[in-house]
Amino acid sequence: MGRGYPFGARNIWWLLGGSGSYTLIIKLNNLMRNEIILSFVIADFDDITPNEITENIGITPVRIYIKGERKNPNFSGIAKRNRWIMGSGLDKYASFEDQMNAMLNIIESKIELFRPFCEKYYCEFSCAIFIRYDNDESTPSVHLDARYNRLIKELNIAFDVDLYCLPNKDE
Repeated sequence: MGRGYPFGARNIWWLLGGSGSYTLIIKLNNLMRNEIILSFVIADFDDITPNEITENIGITPVRIYIKGERKNPNFSGIAKRNRWIMGSGLDKYASFEDQMNAMLNIIESKIELFRPFCEKYYCEFSCAIFIRYDNDESTPSVHLDARYNRLIKELNIAFDVDLYCLPNKDE
């Protein structure tokens, strides 16, 4: 019998009480969750197109940036360098460890296809961690194990991490 109305980070529910009156219940457990976005980036290529990278590796990127073009048609930011960006295939709420293992599985399975790009262009794992304070979640951990260390040494891959500490609200 309740009708829900979204209201910021909360849901408001009106319930019909026994005497015909309505009771207002505010649901407070819709806290925003921490997010981790892990990507593999091939950058600074000028002698090949992003489509050629896609064809050579056989993986569709989640995003590409072309130097001098808008990063997003709705905003004015211009790409300063060419970038081909691959995701892990997992969602942004998956742990860093799960996302990194998924990424390593992809790269290791096609290591000979990735090798020439890593030798010629700048390649990195790019990690953005969005920490929501006061959301009752523990701070996400970032652990780089021996498997990761072997791969980055073999392919000369850099690691970049950006941390964002944000309030727990969706406004």
